[in-house]
Amino acid sequence: MKLTQWQARSTTEVPRAQIEFVRGGRAARLDALDVVNVPFETVDRVRVPASWKHKQSYEGFYWAATIGAHVWFESLYERAALMRIDRDGDVVGIAAQPMWIHWSHLGSKHAPDFFVRYRDERGMLIDVKPEPNIGEEDAATFSLTSALCAQLGWGYAVISDISAQEHRNLRFLSGYRYPRWRTDRVDVRLHERVGDRHSLTDWAELLDRVCEQPLGAVYSALWWGRLDFDVRTSLSLAAGATAV
Repeated sequence: MKLTQWQARSTTEVPRAQIEFVRGGRAARLDALDVVNVPFETVDRVRVPASWKHKQSYEGFYWAATIGAHVWFESLYERAALMRIDRDGDVVGIAAQPMWIHWSHLGSKHAPDFFVRYRDERGMLIDVKPEPNIGEEDAATFSLTSALCAQLGWGYAVISDISAQEHRNLRFLSGYRYPRWRTDRVDVRLHERVGDRHSLTDWAELLDRVCEQPLGAVYSALWWGRLDFDVRTSLSLAAGATAV
């Protein structure tokens, strides 16, 4: 599932901003227009949230298969967002809490959740917040961030629509994101079947002589998008998927 760009309000201007970041343990704060060449996918986190007893949100590290490294997340919803990002094979870099954006004359600042770098060198800032929790202040901040990203040539998305079913599917399929589940022979067979639609059971039978664990190969293909299915619907062996 591709990320949907956040649309800034039509009345949103692009106020002057400064960007604060830490790279290699060294802090910097520059005018926004001077950071376009900074490799933000390699920066350190600019904030670490406080921890306390009985804290309800869960934080930790997610191993992203696209970059072969761990990425920090602040909540289970953010982990689900990382999983959605990690399914895109064009991703080559991810950094968590990559910067503070300062709008000094507005008396506000914002730390987006992730910066993503793509194979074609595009950059994208991403915020993560469930739709019901986005208030007017959040929407205003997202619009400012979107306008700034457009000025810098970056994309900007707010991941806000992860359903409970998609989260369950991502958690299950993430077990098959590892390289051991993907083989060239399976890729070739699926390429030969582009456009075909079958149940997961039938796909496993078609791959039976191609690899040792055909059902695992099917789940890997679902994760990496070589088999297309609606991630928002219940996943079962009877579910249909199309080779793409």
